[in-house]
Amino acid sequence: MSQTVPKCICFDVDGVLLDSLPQHLKICEDLAEQFHLKLKIPSIAEMRARISAGLIVSPMRKFFLALDFPPDVADRALEEYRENFASRYSPQAFPGVREMLLRLRERQVTLGLVTSNIRANVVPLLADCMSLFDDRCQFFDEPGADAIDKVQALSRTATILRLKAADCVYVGDQPSDEAAANSAGFQFLGVAYGWGVTGMEDRFPVAQTVREIPQILLHEAIVPA
Repeated sequence: MSQTVPKCICFDVDGVLLDSLPQHLKICEDLAEQFHLKLKIPSIAEMRARISAGLIVSPMRKFFLALDFPPDVADRALEEYRENFASRYSPQAFPGVREMLLRLRERQVTLGLVTSNIRANVVPLLADCMSLFDDRCQFFDEPGADAIDKVQALSRTATILRLKAADCVYVGDQPSDEAAANSAGFQFLGVAYGWGVTGMEDRFPVAQTVREIPQILLHEAIVPA
């Protein structure tokens, strides 16, 4: 990673800002029961291992398919997810997220969101943290013809801000996030407390905690918690 402070930092949401893997597994368990599917829903540890090994679970329809929901049932489950997830399952932000974002903003870094989740599942849960993200650099996986993938969203962010992609960082928690960052020409920071970065990778820097994110990106000495 460059030794200069990035000009823009984009964040994935689930597993990076929101502690939401338990709730995603829970809604899958509940919907499997609702749709009379006899499925074994993996534990959090099992799911993290599968994702770190390359299982694709984003956007959410792929999560359902990865857990063996039949395609037609996955479509019905996705409707339920979009309508009810935020209100019924309500994952919380990881401790220290707002302070971390404020620390980055203090250094005049532009902050963005690039997520495979929908706006309705992100905005209410991040609450007052949303004001810290540039309105031009918030990308969600909304249904419809205007949907774009993470690579396109990252590339569009750099274009909107008139920045070189190499001066920007994407913070994610899955191998697919690393791939998106690489394809867009962004630097990548993984977080080991999320869905699918183990912390043993040597291809990119890894934050073990939320607190370490600004320390790594601002090139400060990492202070033990």
